[in-house]
Amino acid sequence: MARVFLISSSHSFTLHRSLHACSVRHLTSFTPLVRALFKCGNSEKDVSEATVVIIDSETPGPEDDEFENLSYDEKALLLKYFFSHTNIIVIPSLALTDLKLVTQLEAAIKSVGSVIGTRLSRVAAWTGTGDIRINDTFTSDDPCHLVSAIIPTMACALNLTCTISGSTEATVRKLRLQLVKNIDFKLLLSVNSDAHISKLCHSVGHWAFPAHELSNDDLVYCVYLMLDFAIKYVESHGTPAELYVPSANETLALAFMTRDTYKSGNPFHNFRHAVDVLQACFYYLVRLKCLPPFEQFELDPKADETQIFDGKKSLHPSCMLQRSTCTGSEDGDFVPLLTPMQSLGLLVAALGHDVGHPGVTNAFMIKHSAPTSQIYNDRSVLELYHSAIFTNKILSISWPSLLECKLDKDSNLNIKQLIIGSILATDMAEHFEYIHKLKDELLVLTSEQKVQLICSLLIKCADISNVTRPLRVSSHWALILSREFDEVDKLEKRILVKDTMTFDVEYPQLPFTLDAILECNPYIHKGQLFFINTFAEGLFSSILDHFGELKYTSDIIKENKAFWQARAEKLG
Repeated sequence: MARVFLISSSHSFTLHRSLHACSVRHLTSFTPLVRALFKCGNSEKDVSEATVVIIDSETPGPEDDEFENLSYDEKALLLKYFFSHTNIIVIPSLALTDLKLVTQLEAAIKSVGSVIGTRLSRVAAWTGTGDIRINDTFTSDDPCHLVSAIIPTMACALNLTCTISGSTEATVRKLRLQLVKNIDFKLLLSVNSDAHISKLCHSVGHWAFPAHELSNDDLVYCVYLMLDFAIKYVESHGTPAELYVPSANETLALAFMTRDTYKSGNPFHNFRHAVDVLQACFYYLVRLKCLPPFEQFELDPKADETQIFDGKKSLHPSCMLQRSTCTGSEDGDFVPLLTPMQSLGLLVAALGHDVGHPGVTNAFMIKHSAPTSQIYNDRSVLELYHSAIFTNKILSISWPSLLECKLDKDSNLNIKQLIIGSILATDMAEHFEYIHKLKDELLVLTSEQKVQLICSLLIKCADISNVTRPLRVSSHWALILSREFDEVDKLEKRILVKDTMTFDVEYPQLPFTLDAILECNPYIHKGQLFFINTFAEGLFSSILDHFGELKYTSDIIKENKAFWQARAEKLG
């Protein structure tokens, strides 16, 4: 079926009988619709049905609703651009008087459900690896032509991002301004009390960042806290003339819009992982004195993060990160590895480094000739996709001036290049090449090359930092990563046997104690030992010569490895 939003100030408006079986919500103006669609993002499930928005342009809404001044086409553009992840269909109410169009709408709703009704079928549709490639424009057979403009596949997202005209892009930017002018994004949070937000301030200061104890809304505000802190630090050192400094509401809106571009149903590569990588980079930058310390910062990397929420720890009452009185990076003649502007660029890259991730691997995309892998010639497929979508669809609309800023006043490189380079560095196929660069090239690079390499190394460390988190937190990530790998395995088997993939994949609630995690997956140590021995241990030991302040990561990974080895010996 579908969920239907009817936007009409007339309560006497009657929907066509074909929509009576759908979940219908009647709203009297456009603003509540926008709020409702943003609030949907707190759900951690993929949207598995069509979202139909019927706009009654014959009966104008309230005069005090500024969105009502938009034309129907502008409203449709706003919905399709910012809420494509909801599989949105926008139609004027007059269309319901045309029997042919109603029949097509019914067919489209049914087709969307049949194509993406289950988790595995959604992944197949997004990647274009199933039997039905819904973006196939060489045929008009059902259901292809009905859903090609509704389901946001990777190929569709790339096409729209790369072919948008200058005039349409300008209109979308104006529509975003309307959003931040008329929507108070903090009020969209499911819990926005000062007491709760104070806890989030302490969460981002812990190396044992409790990502799995936080809702998607909580994670949105954590993003805001970290970006806001970095932006204020840039301002304290002199804002570049070309940089537009966003308001608090604009920064929060950016976090919401980025969240909605991630796939919520992915077990691992979702918005939670993105915020975890952002928080790791943030923590690194404070440790490295590229960002100043703050009063909620927890210096002990193994401090018990659960005390934040169980009331056992006295918390700083502020709802913002409070700059510490310690002079930090301004001590003596110390020169940080990155400037405030470069640090901000790295944090933004971390936020968007997996935008739109479909929940499969590059190897899977290449093996099954996914359209995106063909576009990028089978190299760094996902990373090139993430960087394209993040810079062109999100940042170019929400914060274009950031992309234009130079690395420093004398640099030929800009922040956009830094962001793209940092995201591309997360391709594990390039892992050992970066370790080689760290050992043999860092001291002979130009200043620009050095900045790019430092950012690349830090985001790489952050991307696989789950094995360096305290064991309870680390084991959470190990379990959900195993779930995602299991999904890929199941999908691959069904592609090979031409299965219709009619069943769904469901998971029990994530256990939070280490004992419960081990009971859920007794052999989880195998994957952890393989990853630590093959990739993580070498990287985190190699960075110590240049980033000595991050020694704690190497220490914790050794402790975690010892635990997993002992378990392997015990189980045989």
